Amino acid sequence: MSDFLLEQRAQAGDRVAQIVLGQTYEGDGKIDLARGWFARAAQSGDAEGLRRLAVSLLTEAPLAIRDGIGMIREAAARGDAEAMHLCAVLAAQDQDLPAKLAVARDYLLKAAERGHAMALGQIALFTRNGVLDLEAWLPHPPLETMHESPRIQIARGFASPAECDWLIARARARLTPARVYAPGGTAMHVSDMRNNTDASFNIAQSDLVLELLRERITRATGFDNQHMEPATVMHYDPGQRFDAHFDFIEPDLPGWEDDLKRNGQRVATFLLYLDDGAGGGETEFVELGWRYRGRKGDALLFHNVDAQGLPDRRTRHAGLPPTSGEKWILSQWIRRR
Repeated sequence: MSDFLLEQRAQAGDRVAQIVLGQTYEGDGKIDLARGWFARAAQSGDAEGLRRLAVSLLTEAPLAIRDGIGMIREAAARGDAEAMHLCAVLAAQDQDLPAKLAVARDYLLKAAERGHAMALGQIALFTRNGVLDLEAWLPHPPLETMHESPRIQIARGFASPAECDWLIARARARLTPARVYAPGGTAMHVSDMRNNTDASFNIAQSDLVLELLRERITRATGFDNQHMEPATVMHYDPGQRFDAHFDFIEPDLPGWEDDLKRNGQRVATFLLYLDDGAGGGETEFVELGWRYRGRKGDALLFHNVDAQGLPDRRTRHAGLPPTSGEKWILSQWIRRR
């Protein structure tokens, strides 16, 4: 269908055309126009239009978080299964919501009743001995200190094999060339210093496997999950690498002031090793002369700043290339103002 005919149908009140037109504008980066068409569909009672408008408000600038959450709940009330699943995700990360995991569980079950494939998959993963208890997935193994200064810790068996497989499956179809921050600003670009691929998950792309994992990280490390960046799954084929770099934000570089004021310093990095199939592929701390490659489900935590909160340049590290197989790692960066 031509753009002209699509707009004619949308103008005539065709809700499907309105949503498709909104998606088209969204893909072109014309967020205001996209929201306008989603809103028109929603005003006609379309739950999908309301949900797409809500997701835009939650993930695209200018953000309107409170409005987006309210709209997602309304779309779920209208019977939209995708909105029900997103309500489960939002509930799981809401620190102010009493019995948040019970609320998340209820929304997950409602989404599954509507045939939501991802909800059904998560219920199968989380059910033990016929019982769906999300709290049962939060206990974590102890952190073992490998270096005191800079502080580096590991946790063996931090995630189950089923969780690792789930994260790989979710990321595999969404992999794109990995990027780094451009010098002098916060724009991202492809760089010669890394040639692997990755997939990040914003709030609308997340699920309860990710959210329970982030809650487990919170409980294990003491860091607030409200200051976690979107989780990223990184993939390396043989020969792909990420050259030595720092994870903290350089405070003296031009262009970073607003980012640091708004989001805080990246004080810690949590890595979860998702597979056993790769040879090599260690995380190497260059200044320390120390390497680590966890087994499937093992985790590595390192602090990017010192006791005074200043960037610790001893944390320069590299993602070494696998010599065989695939290397999969989930990376969770943690900020603090």
